[in-house]
Amino acid sequence: MLKPTFLALVLGFLFLQEVPAQTLSLDYYLEQGLKNSPLLKDYTNQVQSGRNDSLLVLCGYKPQVGITSQVLAAPASDHFGYDEAITNGGNYSALIGVKQSLINKNVRSAQLQSIELIQQSLNVNRKITETDLKKNITFQYITSYADYSQLQFIRKVIEMLTEQKKLMKYLVESGIYQQTDLMNLAVTIKAQEISRKLMIMQFKNDLALLNLFCGIVDTTTVELSKPEIRLINRFDISSSPVMLQSRIDSLKNSNSRTLVDLSYRPKLDAFADAGFLAIKPLNIPNNFGTSFGLNFSLPIYDGKQRFQQYKKLDIAENSRIIYRDFYTRQYRQQYNQLTEQLHLADELISDIKNQLSQQEELIDLYKTEIEKGLVRITDFMVIINNYSATQNSLSIAEMNRLQLINQLNHLK
Repeated sequence: MLKPTFLALVLGFLFLQEVPAQTLSLDYYLEQGLKNSPLLKDYTNQVQSGRNDSLLVLCGYKPQVGITSQVLAAPASDHFGYDEAITNGGNYSALIGVKQSLINKNVRSAQLQSIELIQQSLNVNRKITETDLKKNITFQYITSYADYSQLQFIRKVIEMLTEQKKLMKYLVESGIYQQTDLMNLAVTIKAQEISRKLMIMQFKNDLALLNLFCGIVDTTTVELSKPEIRLINRFDISSSPVMLQSRIDSLKNSNSRTLVDLSYRPKLDAFADAGFLAIKPLNIPNNFGTSFGLNFSLPIYDGKQRFQQYKKLDIAENSRIIYRDFYTRQYRQQYNQLTEQLHLADELISDIKNQLSQQEELIDLYKTEIEKGLVRITDFMVIINNYSATQNSLSIAEMNRLQLINQLNHLK
């Protein structure tokens, strides 16, 4: 058996081993963001509540049954009490009544249509919220990945300079280069390490903001996979959420006009009741009975309220058209502008990559000539700094390109 001391040392060694950071993707953050969003959950609950509203409307058009009961005593004497001709001296009743609305098919349909349009509007708002959330999460992921990518590059530069430092130390000892050249290289490495620490802080801050958007409670450092974002928007303005909402608003205005018209139609209700109604308790056994009938109503004049309601709906429809036309122009302008910027970004990235390729070839040549002592180390440092600047430009250009695609994909 293993001795306890040796076993503790083994376990301690295992715990001290560096655990590789978890690699997460854009899809992971999108999934978490959509799952944790309280606003999306609220829209889901509102849609479910809307289904109950439809059932409530249907229930309201079924026979309504209720019980009414009253016990009224009105004592009277020669000089005190209400007139018995009015009060009958008392009132004792217990009735069960039934009421059923007639001629209600059109009104019921219009009310159900109104609820259905609210449901559709909620679904569109949910889609708009989901689009905005995806856009924001993708934006922050791209920003975080740009930090992560730049951090990886800085590490690569530090490793390359560290290898050169080992070679330079040997060349200084051989008298090929001076001690100041070695110190210059060491200072450059230190500057890169400071840049690396700053980039680590920037990466952690942007990653924390990404977690905040997604509702993720996690402070551990992770690795990010390169986002594969392709242009998927078909740019059909008629299917955009905002245009869908505009059409729903038009239907709402039309349905509201229908409800106004229906409120001026004749109304007919049937009613019936059964029970007892007596003026004295002793008479109750002999006063059981029933009654039934119809209630009819028809508005004749309302002081031109109907006209004012029409006018209000016309104003709302006019506003809707104004917003729709403005949105159409805005959508097309955004699409043209973003498409042009994307084309320019592709050209810029191609140019930067060509420049990087040339700089890498130049760095390899300098490495060879440094081994032979043919170039100054300061010239090599200039090339490295230029290479770092070009790589940073590439990172920014690629990030901007992805952000442009993100905006186009979530154009609404």
